[in-house]
Amino acid sequence: MKLQEQINRIQSMMGVINESTLPQYNSFNELTDDDLYTIAKWGLSTEYSDSSCETPECAVDDFKSYLSKPYPKELGKVPEIVTIYRLLRLKNESDLNKTNLGISWFANPTQYEIPEFYQMLDHLKRKSTNDGNLYLLTATTNQSNIDIPRTLWQRSTQWWENEIVIKDESNLKLTNIQKL
Repeated sequence: MKLQEQINRIQSMMGVINESTLPQYNSFNELTDDDLYTIAKWGLSTEYSDSSCETPECAVDDFKSYLSKPYPKELGKVPEIVTIYRLLRLKNESDLNKTNLGISWFANPTQYEIPEFYQMLDHLKRKSTNDGNLYLLTATTNQSNIDIPRTLWQRSTQWWENEIVIKDESNLKLTNIQKL
């Protein structure tokens, strides 16, 4: 047995959920309480272990709160085709790499107008710097292309960013580029 297989087996016996054992979720609208608990346990045992939630139950309560309020401000009743947004700084529009658009987007089209949005995004506070101008990208993608566990955890840990985490950026359809 290979080392990684042994690690996965031991983690499974301990109830640890890692990336390879986390189920693939394709719809916010079909998540069950068991799914939310699994996502909570996964996050607390991996990259979100420093969350203010120390128990899966706390995280599940957060997730349920986001899922109870409608999209795009929150994650309830997410449509099959979602419109998402991203801010980028570019010298000019032609500098945009349309095949590498990134995985961190946001759902609410006016989220960037809220001052708290920039708490963790200092580099985007000013519309124009020596590094270029701020552009608002608009794209669409299928709900199944959203990394649901990471999106729920990003909402729980950095709510003001209104983040949508994408699984595969090659499945984004860029619909608009607007200089701010």
